[in-house]
Amino acid sequence: MNAPTDLDVLKEAGKKAAPTEPVKSCKYGGGRFEVGKAGVSFIGVDNEGNDKPPVWVCSSLDVLAKTRDNKSGEWGRLLAWLDDDRVPHQWAMPLELLEGDGGDMRRELARLGVHIATAKGARDLLATYIKVWPVQHRARCVDRLGWHGGVFITPSGVIGASDESVVFQNAHAIEPAMCVSGTAQAWRDSVAALAAGNTRIVFALSVAFAGSLAGITGEDSGGFHLRGKSSSGKSTALRVAASVWGDPSTYVRQWRATSNGLEGLASLHNDGLLILDELEQVDPREAGEAAYMLGNGQGKARASRNGTARASQRWRLLFLSSGENSLAAHMARSGKKANAGQEIRLADFDADAGCEMGVIEDLHGFATPAAAVLAIKDAAAKHHGAVGLAWLQCVVTDRMKLVDFIQDGIRQFVGDVVPAGAAGQVERVARRFGLVAVAGEMATHYGLTGWTEGEAARAARACFASWLEGFGGTGNREERATLEQVRAFFEAHGSSRFESVDATENLRIVNRAGFYRGDGGVREFLVLPEAFKREVCQGLDTRTAMAVLVKAGWLQPGNDGKTAQKPRLPGLGPTRCYVFTGRMWEGDQ
Repeated sequence: MNAPTDLDVLKEAGKKAAPTEPVKSCKYGGGRFEVGKAGVSFIGVDNEGNDKPPVWVCSSLDVLAKTRDNKSGEWGRLLAWLDDDRVPHQWAMPLELLEGDGGDMRRELARLGVHIATAKGARDLLATYIKVWPVQHRARCVDRLGWHGGVFITPSGVIGASDESVVFQNAHAIEPAMCVSGTAQAWRDSVAALAAGNTRIVFALSVAFAGSLAGITGEDSGGFHLRGKSSSGKSTALRVAASVWGDPSTYVRQWRATSNGLEGLASLHNDGLLILDELEQVDPREAGEAAYMLGNGQGKARASRNGTARASQRWRLLFLSSGENSLAAHMARSGKKANAGQEIRLADFDADAGCEMGVIEDLHGFATPAAAVLAIKDAAAKHHGAVGLAWLQCVVTDRMKLVDFIQDGIRQFVGDVVPAGAAGQVERVARRFGLVAVAGEMATHYGLTGWTEGEAARAARACFASWLEGFGGTGNREERATLEQVRAFFEAHGSSRFESVDATENLRIVNRAGFYRGDGGVREFLVLPEAFKREVCQGLDTRTAMAVLVKAGWLQPGNDGKTAQKPRLPGLGPTRCYVFTGRMWEGDQ
């Protein structure tokens, strides 16, 4: 059984509070601060030693503990209070917020229900009270949610037992979107029940569970992108996934954000699920870098105010995205080309499951796909958050014995879906899909979904097959892109910029790229060195491209072992050039 958190203690204190509750006090500056039912007050003394009228500072606010990180830095105070509805709150506030006018601190407290005096002198006393109030208890503060040793930190407390209190200390007042409405049982009987039989929705829900497993086995961060036309239900799949952790209306974020904003969101969803809707809202010139950053799990390095290096934000998470186009197509709008690293970090697949109903495959008795979508959206709006906490309780309890189980499940999934001889990139993405499959099956095993055994795994296999088809096969993505670019060059210029090596007339070739030989059949193209480097291999690493072309049999090396040959060319004599064979026209690459 988990140890009670400071928030639990505060709840009990709120229940037991009575009008006769004793007033607590501490001395300061010849006077004293008092904390009671009426709130925090400061009582000074006059020149004769008599008490002055109390100066009311704020409504009741308790300082529970001194907080600090693992390196004995980032000191703060754990504050707790009840709002006007008797709802308990706590905030691990960094002390650095007090080293100014205290405005950021007061704004956050006011936002969460603390009443603060309006007079400047009384307002300033609030920071003093927090600083000087004597506290003996210590708590370890962390700046990220998620796993910290064997415990899992959520915005409302700690799941699992630790040697000391652990609290989430947030200096930037970015509110996590996790919240609870209804019960895990109600979620299972409504949201999960309507998701069954719909591979895209089952997969999205499984992704929501999988984020907290990546840290256990050391899997990389990465994302999944549902692409499809408007009204295909892709945004619904994202909202349903959000219901595992919170209110879909607030948990789902938008791609429209700066790099700094995305870093903050990613850190806030560490060891969990980040959901970003509408890829088209982000600048195409920045989309690829954003996918890289989220998948790499680390933000930019920056300098602090005094010029020293500030630790970059780090995270491990899974993220779900949606949009009408793939990442590559979106980037192409600004003339940028997506590389393989970006595409495998954000694995996109068709939101349409193939039944001409968008994400819907099983109507569950509803007359139309639209009615089925509306029903599951309404269910997610009513029941959310509780199942995520129930999931974490199960995972934290079994954490030590889950490592081998998860890894075995991923290996089995990869072995089932990855064809023999597939490139490492394919296997890397397959591992991510495998983690999702394992998470969905585990949630079913724990009784959280009500799905039949194998439901989540089947959904993951269907979505992986869709991704693999869109990815273009099992080969290396960079190699395939290189071959596509080279062939496109010859398709565009093979008849206009190459001169026959056997030409007897002095034909004028504008902007010549080389020569060709062989008539009446497949031509060989002899490309001059500068045209090869600057045009055929534009944007590519030349040496890498050479190796790919030789491996594919498109580029014929010379007898001396060098990549280029040295034939005699009209008007040039013996000249080094790159000889392309007819292999480039054989089948699809």
